[in-house]
Amino acid sequence: METTPHRRITEAWELVAHAVDLRRRGVPHVTLLAALDQARRSLHHEPCRDARRTLIWVAGALEHGDAGPDTDARVDAALRVAAHDLARSSSGGDAR
Repeated sequence: METTPHRRITEAWELVAHAVDLRRRGVPHVTLLAALDQARRSLHHEPCRDARRTLIWVAGALEHGDAGPDTDARVDAALRVAAHDLARSSSGGDAR
């Protein structure tokens, strides 16, 4: 029996996480901006308000070039929080 909650990862979450990965791999800035543009378009359709708010923060941090170990830790934590919010909303715990 699985004891971890099922996380309903959405397209918006996947696109933002992909942009994070691209930034960490050091892709050209124009490539990162294109990935962020695609993620932002998907965020407009994200129904979970809490996850959307967190993912918008992550996209903004990437877009403005925030870097460093502290930022990486905050971005990782924000992605976990967004995944948790998505899991909660898919289980009926979020009526927003």
